[in-house]
Amino acid sequence: MPRALLEPLKRLLEEGPYEARVVGGAVRDRLIGREPNDLDVVVVGPALRLARALADQIGGFFYILDARREFGRVVWRSPGGRRFYIDLTRRDGASWEEDLRRRDFTINAMMADLDAFLSAEPLMPFDPLGGLEDLRAGRLRPCAPDAFRQDPVRIIRAVRFEAEFGLQMTAEAEQALQEALPRLILVAPERVREELVKILLIPPLVRSLRRMEALGILPEILPEVANLRGVMQGPPHVWDVYEHTLRTVTAMERLLGGPMESPELLDLAPRWAEIDAAMAPWRERLRTRWEEEIATDHPRRALLLLAALLHDIGKPATRTVEPDGRVRFIGHERVGAEWAARRLEMLRFSNDEIEEIEILVRYHMRPHGLARGRLTPRAIYRFFRDIGERGVDLLLLALADTLAVWGPTLTDGIWGPRLEVARTLWQAFFEAPERFVRPSLLLRGEDLLALGVPEGPQIGRILEAIREAQAAGEVTTREEALALARRLMDEPS
Repeated sequence: MPRALLEPLKRLLEEGPYEARVVGGAVRDRLIGREPNDLDVVVVGPALRLARALADQIGGFFYILDARREFGRVVWRSPGGRRFYIDLTRRDGASWEEDLRRRDFTINAMMADLDAFLSAEPLMPFDPLGGLEDLRAGRLRPCAPDAFRQDPVRIIRAVRFEAEFGLQMTAEAEQALQEALPRLILVAPERVREELVKILLIPPLVRSLRRMEALGILPEILPEVANLRGVMQGPPHVWDVYEHTLRTVTAMERLLGGPMESPELLDLAPRWAEIDAAMAPWRERLRTRWEEEIATDHPRRALLLLAALLHDIGKPATRTVEPDGRVRFIGHERVGAEWAARRLEMLRFSNDEIEEIEILVRYHMRPHGLARGRLTPRAIYRFFRDIGERGVDLLLLALADTLAVWGPTLTDGIWGPRLEVARTLWQAFFEAPERFVRPSLLLRGEDLLALGVPEGPQIGRILEAIREAQAAGEVTTREEALALARRLMDEPS
């Protein structure tokens, strides 16, 4: 946390009628040697007035999160573009200890004054609930027996803290969580969404997904995914839809630069060198794309993992068995896209995020089809025409899906064409976008009207045919485009 934020806060505390303490995650992070990205400050006094004054001093933004509780947030961007948060809230309780006892987990119920927090000396927090001992012992323990009932979003947060800090809930905590689970439906969807996004970004994600399933959380927040268990598939699938989905998520995480920790990756190890080589020319540009925020604190990386998790949720509703025993899921990608959009709307994801995932789920079979045919320049153009720039992300999903279908039975004959499709389409996107992704307009609608083409859909069809011919290299000049337009005018529509 930059001193450019902390020093102005210290001056304001000294000048005003305030008593304040740093509490929660920032104290915990300091104790484990991690640089905190945000700061929680508990104030005895007018917390919102303090938050506004701090935002004015540092040139940040101020938001009221809960006027009744005097809970405000200050957001500041460093010169390098990194975002920092300071949350200031009025003390909840008659004493500092009472305030701590109302918090979620003991590891977040430690407190220090700002001078101690700014000091280079080892931090000695006020820790009445034994949070530091729990942290050292790898224990996750709620501050009170009814902590989960008081705020059920802590049910999901418990899984996040286990994954993020390598902790294990105590048996008593798990029992309390189970008893409070029916109350999860009472939590505002936005809060569920934020916890879910944070979990998506903690590798290995499959560990948290399996933990949420074991605790009964997954059916409450993503029932479409939980319902995949036991949905059997025929060859070439090795696993049922649920296990296939988790392996797709794990492969996607690895494609995005994640670790090779998960057992699900071991039987795919021979393929990673080939993937890395195919991605190498564009990896930095891809990585920059994955880190772009589609919504605040929601990088595209999280959405790609969520798309992998949701890509086959349409299968239970579309499963059929042919007389010869063949299992089919005709139209599952369309149904899955509709269901994914509906679930994301319920979780209050932004329209841009919903569109991103809906497109990836709807078209996730498209690259497989290209691998079975001939990848012509026209096919490349049509791929990006239909999917747009999200096509470069769709290729990751298709590769992850392939790895999770065949697993250790994957042959070079199946894998080679799929990897080549990805490599060729990445090359087209990054090296020749003016031909395949955003072809320049050699003609416009008014040019066709001047040729005598009547107003109506024929204009759109001719312009699209010209763009395809440009991608195929058959048309390169305005004169050639006009000649093609005249030929197409004479063809029956």
